Amino acid sequence: MKKFVVITFAIYLCLFTIRAEASTLENSFSFKCMVVTNGVEHEWEFSSPNEFEVENGTVVEKGDRARDEVEALFQHLEVTEIASVEELVKKMDSFGYKNAERFELKWMDASGRLYTWVWNQNDR
Repeated sequence: MKKFVVITFAIYLCLFTIRAEASTLENSFSFKCMVVTNGVEHEWEFSSPNEFEVENGTVVEKGDRARDEVEALFQHLEVTEIASVEELVKKMDSFGYKNAERFELKWMDASGRLYTWVWNQNDR
């Protein structure tokens, strides 16, 4: 019985570690989030190993400031493979992008699996 408990606990720790790594930007291949509010498109992009870009309407930023903004959004959204699109849209609202008209997120995890969430205000 004791051996069973130890083995079960070890498996649990391994699974938890994999899940935590999968939801960090550093262990992702790519991340692209787009939201439209008041007719203006806002976009955050990351491509491994170190490319960051933020677009607000027609203004494009790259470099350290873009990296900080992309990392902050990824952390705020708490992106995981089981996230719901409604949950992600609510988190965008609390990130300062209220009354979204459209939301789209594409994330490729460390294993190369692509996850996509799409939400349109008109589809509700």
